[in-house]
Amino acid sequence: MHQPDLLNLQQESGPPKWAPHMNYPYGAVVFYAGTYWRSEGNHTSRNEPEGAPTNNLSLWTPVGSSGGYPTHTQQQQQQQQQYQAQSSYFPQQHLQQQSYSPQQGYYGQSQPPSYSPHSPAQAPGYPQQGYHASSSSSSNLYAASPQYSNHQSSSSSSSEKNDTPSSGETVTNEKGLSSSTSFFSEKANESLRYLTMKKESNDVNDKDELKHELKGRRIWRTGGIGVWAYSENAKEEELKKKLWKDWSDDHDAKDWAKIAKERKDFYEKESKGVKPLFTWKLVEKGQRLPSDALPIGHEQDGAVLYAARSWWEGGIHLGKAGHHLNSGASISYGGAEITLDTYEILCGPINEPYLVKWMSYRHGEVATVQGWQPIEGGREKDGTALLLAKGDYENGQHPGKCLINDDHACVGYGGGELWVRPFSILAYANPDRR
Repeated sequence: MHQPDLLNLQQESGPPKWAPHMNYPYGAVVFYAGTYWRSEGNHTSRNEPEGAPTNNLSLWTPVGSSGGYPTHTQQQQQQQQQYQAQSSYFPQQHLQQQSYSPQQGYYGQSQPPSYSPHSPAQAPGYPQQGYHASSSSSSNLYAASPQYSNHQSSSSSSSEKNDTPSSGETVTNEKGLSSSTSFFSEKANESLRYLTMKKESNDVNDKDELKHELKGRRIWRTGGIGVWAYSENAKEEELKKKLWKDWSDDHDAKDWAKIAKERKDFYEKESKGVKPLFTWKLVEKGQRLPSDALPIGHEQDGAVLYAARSWWEGGIHLGKAGHHLNSGASISYGGAEITLDTYEILCGPINEPYLVKWMSYRHGEVATVQGWQPIEGGREKDGTALLLAKGDYENGQHPGKCLINDDHACVGYGGGELWVRPFSILAYANPDRR
């Protein structure tokens, strides 16, 4: 049983009852406290009473109890009109969903998942970005409202902690600009991101830069580059493995958490510089999950699961997190499911539908990486790269981990560590766009 598509569900049988731990997209309509409510932004609902629509008027608008709510067909027409208007200025965003087989390559194009290119402005205090996993198929991508703009200027300064753009950079606030001006501004910012990535791709060959990352002195501005990113280049990968092993031998969980906090502070600091499109953000005991946490899977009952990682036995291991989990997160290790209250969670405010993709492996196929870049994952104690994976089990879809050349993913469930097949690995949709 996969998590239902709420927009399709309300078309078939009327609005469902509001429920906690559900990923509600913009425009979804639910029934609660004797009336219908419309979601005004992508979000994951919390427990009652704090998460109920009646206590979140910035997220929910009452639309009456007599059935006067917008129909699915009307929503589709509105979204189609908005999408066509956007496509006239951004034809390159009219993309098709792709799936992958290691032997067959890319194949089969289908309709992209439903999304709203221009959701209305969010109420004050509510994040502008959000995610809705419109289907739990392992080859499906994410649908999101592209309001967040992370195409920002970059500094080429040697100090990664200095987030001030150089004097030669031009940073444009796209709010209120004409479509043509926004188009050229976005292209300029894309060029800055591309140049930053090329520079950092060269920097990663310097072992001192990787050491600085492990010490918290350097934070990469683009993804898929540093110690946590698997490299197809065998020489780079061996260097990363050795540096991690040497560092982890002399450090512990407290050292890791301190550096992870510095990364989170850097990511969340307001700036005009380029930052990674996808980031791991530290969550400490008692803290709420970040508002831009990226939904990865779901429990049998539909509760949303996120990708998590944490220090354990000298390595950084991947698992899952959720609002409904007692400790907050868990990882699988040595045949057991380990619960944790301090961990990092994968976040990704995106401004276009297809920045990531799932690379799927069937029964009997081993995980190989050829010509694509996995999202940053973790490391075993000996430095071996761990990739972010997911697999189906007991009518749920669970985030976990996978080693290169393994024929399975490992997920934690019911206190144990399970091997699941088939499985998928999360990757950047375009290695030059991250």
